[in-house]
Amino acid sequence: MVQNLVRNDGVSALAYSINDASVLWPCSLKILYSDAQFVVSLGHSISSHGIDDKQLITFRYEGDNLMPGKTSLENVAVSLPDGSLDSIARHGQPRPRTLSLMLKAPCSVWYPHSFGNRVSSLPTGFHELLTLARATEVRIVFDINWLGKNNLARLQSAVKGSRQLTGVPVIPQFARLYQKADWSILNSILDVKSEAHLPTEDLTSEAVPSIEDAVAEAPPFEDALHDAPPSYAHVSGKRPRDARTSLTPDSPLPKRLLQDHTQASSPTERAKSIASSTSTVQVDVFQDIVTSAVKKALPDLLRAQLPSLVQELLPGMLAGSSPSPSSSPRSHSSQTASARPQHDRAPNYKPTPAAVMRAAISTCTETHLQRLLTDTLNEASNQTSELHNSASVEFEDYLADTRLEFAALKEDHMAAFDDNCNEKLAEFRERLLEEKEETHMEVKAHADEAEYGAVSMQVSVWSEGQAEKRGARAKGNVSASLSDEEAADSATPTPHSISETRLSYI
Repeated sequence: MVQNLVRNDGVSALAYSINDASVLWPCSLKILYSDAQFVVSLGHSISSHGIDDKQLITFRYEGDNLMPGKTSLENVAVSLPDGSLDSIARHGQPRPRTLSLMLKAPCSVWYPHSFGNRVSSLPTGFHELLTLARATEVRIVFDINWLGKNNLARLQSAVKGSRQLTGVPVIPQFARLYQKADWSILNSILDVKSEAHLPTEDLTSEAVPSIEDAVAEAPPFEDALHDAPPSYAHVSGKRPRDARTSLTPDSPLPKRLLQDHTQASSPTERAKSIASSTSTVQVDVFQDIVTSAVKKALPDLLRAQLPSLVQELLPGMLAGSSPSPSSSPRSHSSQTASARPQHDRAPNYKPTPAAVMRAAISTCTETHLQRLLTDTLNEASNQTSELHNSASVEFEDYLADTRLEFAALKEDHMAAFDDNCNEKLAEFRERLLEEKEETHMEVKAHADEAEYGAVSMQVSVWSEGQAEKRGARAKGNVSASLSDEEAADSATPTPHSISETRLSYI
């Protein structure tokens, strides 16, 4: 399925030829792509004399006209004029890139049918696009923000591949509004400027060349005037022709009558003319009388008869303006015969001049009005069909644009949502790290306090143990000293013991 990688009505871009990078042409870029089809089109809006709305000229670069492996998407290599980047940017920070195309032959040119087949109807200022139209290496600068992520990937896969792609067929709605030519139609505009004095029939006699007849390499731009065919106005051996189809009182006499007055006649013709001179004079006098009478009577008769004729013929023609397929010339002739007055069919009746004139005027008026109404109805039908087709195309374009706008809006909102989520996630991670560090510091402080308490407790226990040991040792020393003293005391005689000893001896 062929997909439009950008908006359906195109996006703003700048195009230039590799031979003249100083001139950047503003245009409308469209890119169509599928797995095997690829086409790039550039639209240029121009003003034409006699047409209110601007007309669109389209350059189509088909995939089968591209050199395989020579298409690329790279950074901008030329300096852009002031304000041109803002004119092609979408929104936000622009990302301009250059789409490089190398062609096998000059691109095809499509212009509206309203221009006709005459190149003189094209604006003379349009010849300035000739360099871009006939170029085989084209550079297109645009903002890739119009593509989106998916379409950018599709475009990169198309330009990076080395396979030969094919073109995209033109839709019937586009072909009904535009006709195809090639770059040589633009080359002929230069001749129009130098030969503006030529008659219209000389310009229309030149056939518009097709793209199949175009050569692969175009002649240089400076030789466009010299390569054009010679104009008919400079051909000295051309004999003018008289396009007379009928003789009118205001027109000059034909060549035959001039020769009759200027050339000498033979003796036989002079004899015949002398013999018939009297009758010729009588015929001329009668003709003058009839002509003067008709001139006097004709206006009054027309004023008197035409209203009734129009009233009689117009309702019938309006009712029968769309005849059925079963109608035939025989039925029409029978109706015409029945519409004639009864005295016209009488064998011995001689119609009056008024009746004859009325019948002639009736026939001519009926034929003219029928042809006029038929042409009007056909024109109205064609205009209605064109309006319907144009409205259908515009409606399809509007739907496609709406879909693209909704897709772009969705993409923008999703991108904004992703940015918001990423921002919140970063803030959460930063806060989590800060809390982690604070918790680590607190845990470390508590650990230090606990370790200090344990050491203190061990020191106090050890101190207590040492104190107990010292107390026990001191107590042992005291008890030992006391026992020694008691032993010494027991060994030393006391007066009581002495008295008891004495008594025992006694």
